[in-house]
Amino acid sequence: MQVQQREEIIKILPKGIMTIPKKFREALGFEENGLARIRQDKGKLVLEPVRTLPYPVRTYTKEEVEKFTALDKKESTMLRKKKLLS
Repeated sequence: MQVQQREEIIKILPKGIMTIPKKFREALGFEENGLARIRQDKGKLVLEPVRTLPYPVRTYTKEEVEKFTALDKKESTMLRKKKLLS
């Protein structure tokens, strides 16, 4: 599969402001008021859209994960004994 390369010259305004051409934004999935990740890689800037979830995500403590894993193991063993899980 050959990747089509596009190129365009843009102007960098004061404070580093620049406009990403609409055809690039649309093709790459950049959304208005969305987030982007920028990084320096081998003398180039790489700009990528960042996808966010439309709802809050909960984080779990190590203890909560261990408790869940233990419960899952216990229930899996019980279901195997009843031949409901292979």
